[in-house]
Amino acid sequence: MLWDMASRAPRVCLTRLDLRLYSCVQGVIENAEEVVRVQMPIPVNWFRQAKDPILRIFVACDAPVNAAAMDVWATRKINVYLRAEPDARAHRAARAGHPSYPLTERLFHLNRVPKGVRVTSDLWVIELSYEQIAEYFPGIDFSPQQRVAFAAELFDAGEAPVSPQLAVQSLPIASSLQRLSVPAARLRTPIILRTRI
Repeated sequence: MLWDMASRAPRVCLTRLDLRLYSCVQGVIENAEEVVRVQMPIPVNWFRQAKDPILRIFVACDAPVNAAAMDVWATRKINVYLRAEPDARAHRAARAGHPSYPLTERLFHLNRVPKGVRVTSDLWVIELSYEQIAEYFPGIDFSPQQRVAFAAELFDAGEAPVSPQLAVQSLPIASSLQRLSVPAARLRTPIILRTRI
């Protein structure tokens, strides 16, 4: 339920789930120099039919914290880039601020393709990396590994939205995509804190 701030009365916001495609991925970035690339299915035929194609991404991580890093708290920042092809220029995201860092929200208007980039592939690339933005807490050594996860939502924000569901299911890779009904394999990465004496 959403609150209408003008009237202070609750209003119900209904979204048809069949008009949106949801995807989630989690893993580990080994160190600050590594760039993780994830292929995201965005079918060309759906992209051309949609009036306002949008990819919304939420990224979460368990970054080390330090109280000395005021207003940020986390000592690492996750970078998110979207490319129509691996070597293409990155899309510029509308920065949708989120009040709880280290949860990052990025909103990509897919029809705002960078100059010189042509959309010819059904698989776009999401790049994830991190950078250290503050000093670690003194006396503790943190692992260079950074656990990270993202959830992506693909939809058409036009007045007569076109669902990406059928277009994605008709791709040759559709049979290799995991369904939500398939139990996920657990990925356990211990958090190791080493104190300096």
